Amino acid sequence: MGSCNKQKSIAINLDIGDQLTSISCGHVVVELIKFIAYQRLQIPYTYQWLKQIVTKKKMCEDEEKKDSFQSERHFRIASTALDNLDFILKSLLAEIGGPSTPEEVCIALGATPVTCKEVYRLILPSAVHKPQCHSPHIANDQKIQRNVFRTLVTSETLSQVFFSSLPPTNMYVFIKKKNVSNQDEVVNPDNFVLTSGCRIPRNSRIVTLDFRSPNTENISCCNDFHVFGDAISNNLENLQIQENVDDYEEEFNEIESTDSLKWYQSSYVMKGFKDCTVNGSSVTNSWLES
Repeated sequence: MGSCNKQKSIAINLDIGDQLTSISCGHVVVELIKFIAYQRLQIPYTYQWLKQIVTKKKMCEDEEKKDSFQSERHFRIASTALDNLDFILKSLLAEIGGPSTPEEVCIALGATPVTCKEVYRLILPSAVHKPQCHSPHIANDQKIQRNVFRTLVTSETLSQVFFSSLPPTNMYVFIKKKNVSNQDEVVNPDNFVLTSGCRIPRNSRIVTLDFRSPNTENISCCNDFHVFGDAISNNLENLQIQENVDDYEEEFNEIESTDSLKWYQSSYVMKGFKDCTVNGSSVTNSWLES
């Protein structure tokens, strides 16, 4: 039990906020959620493969070929999970690219948010470049994603989190925004609904990924940025993971709305699922053969 408690809180300092546009920030968040969903076995295939096999199966739906009961049932489960995940990801991209970027994106895995087993908290930078900014100092989308994911997949600390199994469960997504003059803080209130939030269970594992930059004095856009040059590659090459950080554990053990900060929950929930095999072979093989 002692070792489990020590592993409860893991902080990952990415320090790339100065190099993000709203578009690249959204892309990294979306890819991280796909990565987490697959690594934590909420989907039995990578997102790209899931998308491919579901699309292929949908294209063949009008054919006279009769699939087995197991195949049809698995297709309904897989396609519903993909549709819900896609809805969540598209809604997140709209929010991150909207007038007010969320301060945080939170992914909770569990039967309910109140009983969640794992929580992944993505702390976004307070300011990002506008999409139309053409500063040569901004690191491109591909470089940022490549370096971020290389750090995550080669991290021994994070691999210990992924080593323990987590049965398929529900994935809940929250965003945190500042409350400003009673204005609508979300792009679409139907996609993200205001919630009072909840306390994270004491036995939950919390992983925080911090995108913020320590260069708080240089947060304006385009020509006023002075933190680039060689610092770009240096920051991306030296991403750090800190384990058992008390401050993170205290600060991030709740997702509760206050007068100044509001939490919004995605109106869609992705239900995790296992692969379906018949005679030792995945039923999805027949979807690709049709």
